[in-house]
Amino acid sequence: MVLVVCRSLEKDELEKFMQQLERCVIIDISCDFDLPWEEGVETMATSKRRALERAGLLNRKAERVRAPLFGRVAFFDADDKLQVKYEMLRSHEADGLPVSRAAELFGYTRQAYYQIRQAFDEQGMAGLLDKKRGRRGPVKCTPEVVAFLVRQKQANPELNGRELAEQLEQERGVVVHRRTVEKIVAGLGRPRRGKKKPAGGA
Repeated sequence: MVLVVCRSLEKDELEKFMQQLERCVIIDISCDFDLPWEEGVETMATSKRRALERAGLLNRKAERVRAPLFGRVAFFDADDKLQVKYEMLRSHEADGLPVSRAAELFGYTRQAYYQIRQAFDEQGMAGLLDKKRGRRGPVKCTPEVVAFLVRQKQANPELNGRELAEQLEQERGVVVHRRTVEKIVAGLGRPRRGKKKPAGGA
């Protein structure tokens, strides 16, 4: 149920009416007084955020989104991961922003941009949905996971453990702590030490 609050509704009338509601979403149009936020009552923004979370579409890195539209126009919601991804692609394709700048403004890496773009090209909007997440907590690093991290690090040596972990989660749905990732790729690029020959050997 949606309760629209306007000036014509007196404060005491509002409070009395709200007591009769078990749950409602309040849209405050132009009240001259503070609404009595009580248990079981949530704002439209909170309701939307809950819906996004249930659908697996909540952007948990919303604070990284610095695109001007998302701070100026209410229609653009940094909590909506699908919208953020789409607008990131559009900012490059339609507005002409460089890929690196577009990725930065929307909280993604350059590599993640290309992965999202490829998924969109192949599947349309469905490609912007995250793949099923792996289980939380300790995860065994399978040979496939290690190979993925090694390939990404070799192709982009500047990527750090956090960025590699994010790519692994986005593309493979596997959650691995950044420190584990750092340990896996730590030896890349280092020359291997040859085995010492036994004393007196040929």
